[in-house]
Amino acid sequence: MLSSGKMAFWILATGLVVVLAATFDLLPPVVASHFDAAGAPNGWSSRRVHSLVILMIGVGLPLMIVGLVRFLTRSGPEGLNIPAREYWTRPEHGGEAVRRVRAYMWWLGGVMAGTALVVHVLVLAANRSQPPHLRNDLMYLMLAAVLLVIGVWALGWYRLLRPPGQAERQASGTRHRR
Repeated sequence: MLSSGKMAFWILATGLVVVLAATFDLLPPVVASHFDAAGAPNGWSSRRVHSLVILMIGVGLPLMIVGLVRFLTRSGPEGLNIPAREYWTRPEHGGEAVRRVRAYMWWLGGVMAGTALVVHVLVLAANRSQPPHLRNDLMYLMLAAVLLVIGVWALGWYRLLRPPGQAERQASGTRHRR
């Protein structure tokens, strides 16, 4: 059975591939692919290069990160810089640490795939106007959403890798101080 993070990644990655394939011919031969703060294009690429870059960011890079983590944890969590390292690198906890880290990396991949999908849609929309123009309100909204999601992901990383029982100890310590 796929973990929920792995499933989310594959759904978003598949969606990215499908959307790219469906919209490839809607892109102009020369795509405005980079924009300044005012939304004016300042970088161009062919539609093929644009699509390949989006695929690499949304599918290739996440798979490389997952593969790197798998490689680094092949003999245990010692190759990782993780919270509560002293706890998780003990022999009795190492297997669980590896399982948690490997599963959680898929969520980061999902964030990357979803971001690449939204960027492609924004670039596609920007190139439909003449001259091409990126809507800053949508770009800023996307950037804010990505930062929020990455922040939530990072908080989840620390929650995931705190030693079992720590949350209960912290909660009971807070209750006793009141």
